[in-house]
Amino acid sequence: PDQRLVRIFDVTADALRALAAERPMALLIDDVQWADEDSLRMLRYLVRSQAAARIFLMLAIRPEETASVNEAVTLMADMDRLGMLHRLKVGRFSRVESIELLQQVLGGQVDASTAAVMHAQAEGVPFILAEQALAYRDASLVQQIDGVWTLARNAQRMLPSAVRTLIQRRAARLPEATRTALAHAAVLGRSVSLIDLGEIEARLMGEAPAAEDLAASFAPAVAAGLLIQHPDGSPADYTFTHEQVREYAASTLPPPRRRAIHAAIVGMLTRGGDPLPESLPLLAQHALAAGDGELTARASVQAAEAALKANAPEEALRLVELAQPVASRAQDRVALLLLRDSALGTLRRPAQRLEALTELAALAEAMGDTHLEFDVMLRRAAAFRLSEDHDVAASIARRVRDEAAAAGNAPIELAACIELGQDLMRADLGEGMTVTPTEADFDGAWEAFSRAVEIAEAVQDESMVAAATRELGVISMSRVRVGFVKAVEAGQHLEILGRLTAGATIEDILPELPIAPFHADASARFQRALEIYERLGDRQGTMATIIAMATLSWAPNIHLLGSPGQIEEIRRLATRMKTMTRQSERALADAQMLFGAHVYARDRLFADAALAKGAEAFGAARVLGERGLEFAAAGGVALQHAQLGSVEEAGRWLERAAAVASAAPTPLRARQMEAWRGVVCAAAGDAAGAEAHLGRAVALATEHGQPAARCEMLALRALSLAWLVAESDDDRLSTLAEGAAVEALRLTGTLPGHPPWGAQAQAALALVRSGRGDEVGALEAGRAALRLLHDAVREDIPLETILAAARPVLKDGSGEEQGPLLQQLRLTLVLATQRITDEEVRARWFRSRTGRELVRLAGPLDEMSHGVAASRPDAALEPEERSLLRRVTEGRTNAEIARELEIGEDVVIRRLALLFAKIGAASRAQAMTVAITGQLV
Repeated sequence: PDQRLVRIFDVTADALRALAAERPMALLIDDVQWADEDSLRMLRYLVRSQAAARIFLMLAIRPEETASVNEAVTLMADMDRLGMLHRLKVGRFSRVESIELLQQVLGGQVDASTAAVMHAQAEGVPFILAEQALAYRDASLVQQIDGVWTLARNAQRMLPSAVRTLIQRRAARLPEATRTALAHAAVLGRSVSLIDLGEIEARLMGEAPAAEDLAASFAPAVAAGLLIQHPDGSPADYTFTHEQVREYAASTLPPPRRRAIHAAIVGMLTRGGDPLPESLPLLAQHALAAGDGELTARASVQAAEAALKANAPEEALRLVELAQPVASRAQDRVALLLLRDSALGTLRRPAQRLEALTELAALAEAMGDTHLEFDVMLRRAAAFRLSEDHDVAASIARRVRDEAAAAGNAPIELAACIELGQDLMRADLGEGMTVTPTEADFDGAWEAFSRAVEIAEAVQDESMVAAATRELGVISMSRVRVGFVKAVEAGQHLEILGRLTAGATIEDILPELPIAPFHADASARFQRALEIYERLGDRQGTMATIIAMATLSWAPNIHLLGSPGQIEEIRRLATRMKTMTRQSERALADAQMLFGAHVYARDRLFADAALAKGAEAFGAARVLGERGLEFAAAGGVALQHAQLGSVEEAGRWLERAAAVASAAPTPLRARQMEAWRGVVCAAAGDAAGAEAHLGRAVALATEHGQPAARCEMLALRALSLAWLVAESDDDRLSTLAEGAAVEALRLTGTLPGHPPWGAQAQAALALVRSGRGDEVGALEAGRAALRLLHDAVREDIPLETILAAARPVLKDGSGEEQGPLLQQLRLTLVLATQRITDEEVRARWFRSRTGRELVRLAGPLDEMSHGVAASRPDAALEPEERSLLRRVTEGRTNAEIARELEIGEDVVIRRLALLFAKIGAASRAQAMTVAITGQLV
């Protein structure tokens, strides 16, 4: 028999060698620990006799089971001696790898949140992940909806039978003492301390085993790969390798024994009196398992209150749900329901909040507690406000205010006035800065907050006095903004701009303006609120008021001249108040203000500042672990690079955003990633990529039932594709852009306020119709887009929309339309030249599609440079000087001009210095302004 076996080995080796001589081959062998000995001996024979053959041999084996397979150990030792062994330890899957595996197992796309849940439950172990996916599918807990596999919201963690069998097979080889110790440890939790386990054993058995004996009993479980042993000095001694292992070990205990262990843990946690605050969640969990409902409710209430104070609303909800089924006393049920409502409010889940308040309202009515009934009504109003149904919220708040006033219930009347003021201002307490009269009821909110101040002073509630006073200041500051808007509409801002550029300060001009009383009132109220907040030590209120004061102080300059530096000053002012917040709060506020400066700079054509502040915000958010801010900053920088025509750099920043979205996926991030990729593809002229990504963004918004998001994505798709149509004259793209624009306009009519998407859609139609030769339709759409932008009174500069709408109006519109529009475009061009101080970024901006189109529509550059001589007789330019100035206005750098003129860069610098002196320009930006407008600015 031995000779026959060797003959088989020899024939097999010859066959494999012959095959490998024709073509390199690979043998992939999984689960070597289950192989029979003769097969392993055959592999040894192959390795030793055909070492030079072109064969790749890969073996997969569980390390903890290697020692029990002697032939496998010998095989690897032979390969190691021959120098052909390379060991790899396979780690657990990342979230991205888990998504890929789930798509293979389920055979289709997987919802991002579903993948995140299943990855977390499997802890990245591929075998468990695959088995879990199949178990969920067989139980109909994961369904394919619109081609995407989605997990049911109420799906509980499952222990698939194949996983249970694997764990059971490993545990079956353990000694009885090890299995018992493992089961007791599993009740304690995922990580186990021998000291704690010894105390539990003592409470159960009356005698504590020695730590050495417990460690010895755990040794076989460590060898079997069920436990991980930690080094000395670690907080825990052992950890279960997987939550499924812990759950299996705990399930082997009979229920009475398990309850006894839980009761012993409760005794351990409560020894010496009140438990430590950090142990309250654990106490609630074990008290519930031990059957002590009263202790469960009490501990859950205290733990949930602490969680809310620590800004952990999800944990508070978990604790409430844990205790609700066993809370028998009415007071405990009320406390739990109030905590649940507060947590849902913090999480901004109005629909769930309204549903949950129904139970609390019924309980309040049954108890006959009028005060609680009023409180529930105000909480319902707050939920409606959160869902942006402000009219309903205001109606409820008015009713509570009137009834409380009639009953002489001052605290409730105060709370109702505060709620009513927020409803009418469309802003949460402490978060409002400036709002518009088209969206807020200034008079009604003023009356509500004024009454709140009166009541708060009467009941000596200084915190509410400060809060209501600050909101009154916000109303006055909003009236200041309204005054500026009216000045812009009347063209008076040009006179103010002229005086400012002539050397006057805003402090000189402000007292002469009609808004001066509102400005003074806002300043006085902010000052009073700040004094109260500082006296009370309210850090959050102090910060909100300081930022409001800074906004009021710099608002005129920000609105008229525009400067992200003043946004930066607001950031510095907030972060300088070191006594105001903790270090982590200051760092977060700093990162948020950096991002605010980035957004402001992008909206106001400070392209270089937008890149710098966006990168700073991204870095700060990454250090803090603020995923949302990190994602938004990366996307913002990518869009700014795309607008400048730097598609490769935009792609790099998109990958940074994609890494965040993959690590912490949400529906919003998935949609934004598709939208950003579509915009970048459009900037690169990739019509197919833009169409695919923007179409996917629309589909995602539709899937999640969000009309506003769908309208936004449709308008973005329409305008992006329309610009591609304008450059390529593609009939299919033209049809797609038109369809998206028409649908966006339909949705815009159902949305409140003045969203910018209607103007985007009309601008897209203007481009599409121009491309088809429909000049009348294009003019109509262009006029509609400009009218919508005017009615929205927006302070940003949506250049892509303006330029698309301006094309047909400047071509076929009336002189009354063209004059102001041309003046606006030229002023925008002047602002761009002045605001982008980095020469390289300015050059990129002027070479971009946006810059080129703005220059083309604002007027020929030759005419503008000729205008210098007309307005400045002493600055008559020679043809060579006009040529040089034209290149400056086209955004070329000194090096580029030198290459074009075939002269040295130092010569260009000297000629530019002489040219700037001749036309009276102090800088390159001012020289560009002179060339564009024909006069010094």
